[in-house]
Amino acid sequence: MKRGLTTAIAALVIAAGATACTSGKEDGAPHGGTQRLATAKACADGVYTWLNVSRRPVLTDMTAGTHYDKGDKVNTKDVEEVARYTRSVSTRGAALPEKRVIRDLARHLKVGLYGDGVTMDDGIPRTTEYDKQASAEQTAETSGRYVTGRAADLVEADYRYVCGGRTVSSGHVLTWAHVNEMIIFSCGEKPPKNADDSEREAARLGCREGDPARS
Repeated sequence: MKRGLTTAIAALVIAAGATACTSGKEDGAPHGGTQRLATAKACADGVYTWLNVSRRPVLTDMTAGTHYDKGDKVNTKDVEEVARYTRSVSTRGAALPEKRVIRDLARHLKVGLYGDGVTMDDGIPRTTEYDKQASAEQTAETSGRYVTGRAADLVEADYRYVCGGRTVSSGHVLTWAHVNEMIIFSCGEKPPKNADDSEREAARLGCREGDPARS
């Protein structure tokens, strides 16, 4: 099985310590040991603590197994949506600006995240459905059925925002990193040991029972 090609759409390394609490000014620039927020509903010098942070590839688009002859070009341009994810921040307690919450999580992970207001245009849609610009192509090494797809690098986490020794706000974040995984593989080949969950899901959905790719 050909491992999916991972394409960095907007690579960014955010310089900050990967600790539970991060720092920043109102404009997102590093300053001091707190995340400063211009909001009347929460203190200005609170600190975020991140809990239950997960980052995983999830299948968003694919084509079912299609026959290609050896030497044909196989690409991801015509994949169809199979799952959609919506960026969100749910909050309990004092209201916090969504952009600032996601930005602090981005610092914690040292990766650009959709909705952080730094690495992407603020006007981008809130769902994974819009991201159709990237594609990948490779030559079929053998004749047979191939599956193509795309996966998003989904990020979820819980947070607490503490001011003066007490939690004034808490909640949950769902977004994704600025990386799209492009998936192309033959149903006639066994998956590599390092195949991720999105590739295995594409094989399960796109190949036939008994195909080596589903093993």
